[in-house]
Formats: sequence, C-alpha cells, structure tokens
Amino acid sequence: MNGRILIREMPSLRQPYLVAGFSGWVDGGQAATGTVKYLVRKLDATPFAEIPVADFNVFQMPGVESLRPHSKTEDGVITEFRPPRNELFYWKKPGPGPGHDLVLLQGVEPQLRWPEFIGEVLDLAQRLGVGTVYSVGAVLGGVPHTREPAVSCAVSHPALKRELEQFKVRYSNYEGPATFNTALLVQCRERGLKAVHFNGRAVYYPEFGIVVAYNPMVMLALLKRLRVLLGVDVDLSDLESASRELVERLNGLETQSAKLREYVAELERNFTEMRYEPPISGAPEEIVRDAEEFLRRQRGEEPK
Repeated sequence: MNGRILIREMPSLRQPYLVAGFSGWVDGGQAATGTVKYLVRKLDATPFAEIPVADFNVFQMPGVESLRPHSKTEDGVITEFRPPRNELFYWKKPGPGPGHDLVLLQGVEPQLRWPEFIGEVLDLAQRLGVGTVYSVGAVLGGVPHTREPAVSCAVSHPALKRELEQFKVRYSNYEGPATFNTALLVQCRERGLKAVHFNGRAVYYPEFGIVVAYNPMVMLALLKRLRVLLGVDVDLSDLESASRELVERLNGLETQSAKLREYVAELERNFTEMRYEPPISGAPEEIVRDAEEFLRRQRGEEPK
C-alpha cells in the first residue's frame, strides 16, 4: 500500500516519465484513454499498481455517464463482471545506455477529492523518480476531418514552452470551469515537477448527427509528439491506416450531402493547420523509410 494505491511491486526505474490519460470530460474520441492504452499495448508495459475507483468515484450520478461495472450474463450465468479501473504500468527502456523509463496511468477522472487523488499519484511518482509528467486529452469540436488535428497544450512552468517549440502546438487560452488535468498541472508545479498537458481537437459534426466515438486521428497527432518527447520507438502505422479509413468514411458521407460538404468547406476556410513532421532519427533503414513516406505525402501519393 502507498496511501490508497495498491502496489503489487515497486519497480526500480531510470529517470522515468509519467504519462496519464483519463476517461471523462476531456476524452473526446477516446483519445486520452486510447493513447495510454496504445502505449501500454505497443510497449508491452507491466501492470504494477492500482488506485481503487470506488474511493474517488460514484458509480451512478444523475446527468453523467454511468461508471457502473460492465457485466455479462449468458443463459442465466454471470460470465463477466468488469469494474472501471485506475491502473499503473511501467516500461523499462531496453539496454544499459541513457534514456527514460515510463510510468503509464490509464484511469477514470475522479469525481471526488481531486487533491487527494493527485497527491497519491504524485507521491508514488516521486518515489519512482519521475521528474516530468505528461497528460493527454481531447475535446470534441467543429474541426475539419480533412486536416491534421490541432493540438494545444498547457504547461506547469513557462520555461517548458521553449522545449515544445518544435512540436507545432498552440498554447491554451481559456477561462472557465477547470479540467482535472489542469488541477494535475497545478499540483505538479507546487511540487517542482515539470508537467505538460496535450489536448487534441476531435471531429464532431452534431448538426449532421456525426459523432466519432473512437478517433485514431487525434491519437496519432498526440502520439507523434509523445513518441519523440518520450524517446520511444513505437510503430504508428496501424493508427495511420485507421486514420485514413476514418477520413474515407467521412468523405463518403460528404458525397451524400451537399450541406455537409458546404459545412466542411467552411470549417476548412476557418482552420489553420499546423502539421507536425517528427524529426528523422533511428537506424539507417528507418531513416530511408521515413524519408520515402515524407516524399510520397509531398507528391500526394498514398502511403505504402
């Protein structure tokens, strides 16, 4: 036990980063939870701790999405009972050389006792040697599906903006009800931890009844930046393929509706695209492959 955190093992990590994604208010297109799940799966990260959801959430509240456990009954027999979870994973960078290990938190945005929840997470993070915290999220918005999703960010310290200049991000300008991720950044600042929250914009066309429940385009935009910041070699080709398929499906809907075509064209006129091309690095064959993909995109050809 570490306060309310149930620890199965306490890993020894090298200068780890913490990456967190929560379901809830800023999980548009499942980009927050999906991004962390993707890293967990691709890196084959090891689960090592859990924060009981019931300590910080109510399973049923009026006006919000239910957090009740998922159950399945077959022919009168309960075959599955799966409560929501806050899980922590770790991943160790291979080899003895320099680099950063990872702590990955895939969780549920707490409804109760935000400061206590964040305190538990950061207490554990500091015990593990974490110096930088990244959180991810996405909001639904009127953005064209024909353009690379915009990514904005907020930081715990102004100096961090210099480190992010190359990543084609907009800096948030917002006043209103705070998100949980903002509260996380505030506590990181108070503890002297560096922290960055990345927020993508996910396609949402409510006037036409179009809601993209799972948006690989936003996950791809977030992960292209995180992959470089974290120093991890993660193949994103499956997300690239899923993103192209999503664009094709939405293009197909456009062909069936003149009003939707006009709507998307207006969004395009009002949208300033900030495309991010990760720096070329890695083994020689990876450099050649990345360069070829870049040239194909420049020529308007389909990626292989």
